[in-house]
Parts: sequence; C-alpha cells; structure tokens
Amino acid sequence: MTQVGFSTLGFPGRPVTDVLKVATRHGADLVQLRIADDEPVNPDMSARARHTVKRQFLDAGIGFGALATYVKLSDPGLGEPLRAHLDLAADLGSPALRLFPGDAEPGLAAERLGRAVEIAAEMPVRLTVETHDAFLTGTQIAELLSAVDGRAGAVWDLLHPWRAGESVPITANALWPHLAEFQIKDVPSIGDLRPLIPGTGVLPIANTLAMIRDRGFDGPIVFEHEAKWRFDADPFEEALAAAMRLAKP
Repeated sequence: MTQVGFSTLGFPGRPVTDVLKVATRHGADLVQLRIADDEPVNPDMSARARHTVKRQFLDAGIGFGALATYVKLSDPGLGEPLRAHLDLAADLGSPALRLFPGDAEPGLAAERLGRAVEIAAEMPVRLTVETHDAFLTGTQIAELLSAVDGRAGAVWDLLHPWRAGESVPITANALWPHLAEFQIKDVPSIGDLRPLIPGTGVLPIANTLAMIRDRGFDGPIVFEHEAKWRFDADPFEEALAAAMRLAKP
C-alpha cells in the first residue's frame, strides 16, 4: 500500500520530537529526513543517539522515507561520505538513500553510480537518484540508471522534468522501470519557483498522481517544500495539509 509523507526540508532544523508530532497531526505514514550538518540527524550522531531516533519513530508509528542526502555523483570523493550515510540509514532502519547526480557528464556519473552501488551492495539500503542538477529529466535519469541494471532507483521530483520541458507521460514512461519514489510540490510558474500550497500552483499534481496510481505505483509519495531555501514559501503546515489531501487516496 502506498505510503505518504513529507521531507523535513520544509521543517528544517527541528528536533525529531517536533517532526513526529507534525507527522502524527497530519496523518503522515513516513518522514523523509533531510541529512545535513545543521540537522539533528546526521552521520556524526553517536550510536546511542541513532538508537534513540529509531525508537522515537517506532513509538510514534511513523516510518522512515529515504534519507535525503546531499551526496552527489559529481563529487570526486564519493566513497567516504556515501559509506557514512549508508551506515546511518542502516542504523535508523531507513530503506533507501537519496543521491543527487550533480553536474557530472553522463559517462562519469554512470561510472560513479556503478561504484556507489558496489559500496552499497552489502547494506540493507537501496540507493536512489533524483531528477535534479544536470539530470533534470526522466529520460536522463533513466539512461543513468540503466548503467547499473536496476541496482538503484529513481526519485521523480515532479517539478524538475516539467521545468525542463519534458511532458509528464514521457517522464513516467522513462522512469517507470526504475521508479522508487514520487515527490510532489507546487510553484507559481516556470519563472517563479516559490514553494506554494499544493494545488494552488501550476504543477499537475492531481492528474499525475491519478496516472501513476492507475499504472500501479505503490511506492512512497513524499511532499517536499523548499522552505529551507525560500523564506517566501507558503506556511509549511498549511502546505502539508493540502499535500496530504491530494496524495492520500
């Protein structure tokens, strides 16, 4: 059954207890933790702190989404941060680790993704790569993932292929064999990416959700609100409530 949740990018720097209260209040099934030095959950946490966070999620009945890392395939020193984030995900019980492609050219990105999946091969954590950076479209991400024969999945951020001019059906067809997560958000226009309450902007959220459900998608649906970067973003909890109404079947 599809699980619906949100990324803490819209709720940055808050204690896990606050995050879980918001998740419970809005009926979220899971939370996708943003992993960074300025967040309470990060690879420098002690084993005891990791155990505490895992227990807090279990007690709240909230699942983990993929950990949202900033590890990029364009980073030359990929191995060390990737291992640290994989260890964190395994300790918490998170099923996946989100990577960004970065600005590497396709051949180099494919080579580094191949190395990344080898590093992750013995871990109970799946690597995913988001439509982002120099790989905005579903077509580009699908080509990248084909190099590792299904050993990594795709995160379809609805915004980025759309703003790159790729139609929703083309994105869906390209990513379908690889699709591990669908990510929703909303904006006023292609020239104005201010985070809006979902359903009040221009992104085809409802139609795309209906389409992927009709096709049988049962993976996680995650609301991402880029309030960390945009201080003019619509209020997070209002946006989350609207996202949950759209995404919950």
